[in-house]
Amino acid sequence: MERRRQSAVYSPGGCGCGLLLLPVIAVSIGVMFVFAGLAAAALVLFITAIGVTVWLCRSRERRRADGKTNVGWVVFLIIAYLLSISYLVFFVLMMISAFTGKSVTVG
Repeated sequence: MERRRQSAVYSPGGCGCGLLLLPVIAVSIGVMFVFAGLAAAALVLFITAIGVTVWLCRSRERRRADGKTNVGWVVFLIIAYLLSISYLVFFVLMMISAFTGKSVTVG
């Protein structure tokens, strides 16, 4: 009786499952970069809103003397703070959830 030697073929996961998941992995990495970019933009918007707030507080008396109103800046600040803070909180909760493996809910 002659013994045949078979060569073993190895693939990810023992089958083609790993290859099937490559597009899903690529999309998830892209989504991760999108979320990181949005978090960076929200952080820049938050820092800008703080700077505009400080500028408005320092130039308040001069703007009143010139007869200028701050309505446009106040609307900008309200929108900027709401957009930046809400997304930064979402991003922090998402990161906590990703690193702990537990679902994080507010409320």
